[in-house]
Amino acid sequence: MTSPPHVIAIALQKGGVGKTTSTINLGAQLADLGAKVLLVDMDQQAHTTKGLGVQVGPDDTTMFEVLHADREIRVPLSEVIVGTEFGVDVAPAHLAMRGLERYGLGAGGEARLARQLEEHAAGYDYVLIDCPPALGELTAAALTAADDVLAVVQVGSDEIDGLIELGKTVLDIAETLNPGVDIRYLLLTNFDSQPVASRNMRDLLIRDWGDWNTGGAYLGEIPRTIRVVEAKGRQVPIHVHAPTSSAAVAYKDAARRLHERITA
Repeated sequence: MTSPPHVIAIALQKGGVGKTTSTINLGAQLADLGAKVLLVDMDQQAHTTKGLGVQVGPDDTTMFEVLHADREIRVPLSEVIVGTEFGVDVAPAHLAMRGLERYGLGAGGEARLARQLEEHAAGYDYVLIDCPPALGELTAAALTAADDVLAVVQVGSDEIDGLIELGKTVLDIAETLNPGVDIRYLLLTNFDSQPVASRNMRDLLIRDWGDWNTGGAYLGEIPRTIRVVEAKGRQVPIHVHAPTSSAAVAYKDAARRLHERITA
């Protein structure tokens, strides 16, 4: 019997913190380690989809149809998954998904993604879910499907507030829909070690969440570099664009640490 994949929701109640970049690059690096990886794009802006060069045509089905409340519209997850040249598969998103946030997923909707992954993702080792910035029904569906949550933050008080709100939402989901889910990994992105505020933020996160080397959740930091922006513009993972860059090395190390802990 094929073992189920390990499902990680990558989340924070804030846009622009590096969730999509981390989803793409951790996924690609896990694939480089030999894992079979599926990326699920739950954001109506479809940045993970576009970030890997996946083009969605007007007749293509996406996560919009997979999660739709109407059974007549709904399709299985297996019908929307597409491959990429970077060793990961993608379940793409579409702007139409804003309608799912606006009108809801219908009865049983929060558990729909979990059921779809159970039925159609058994061949994968990892599923990484790129969550939207809002803590609405789509994020709730992702958290309901997840084994773990990876919170992505940058330096700033807004990120701390977002982390607190995410923690409350994860607790609610754990108490009602998905016992055992928790924020088990924390990644600090766009990190510049020069400002005192940046170092203070890192120290605060390590203090509150625990250092990785002693079993804590703090996975590490991804350095700020123009190479990340360039890779996004090329629609490729950072290690394809600039394999020796500080960010590529950091994502490789983060993926290795994740893989080692999960498979230990």
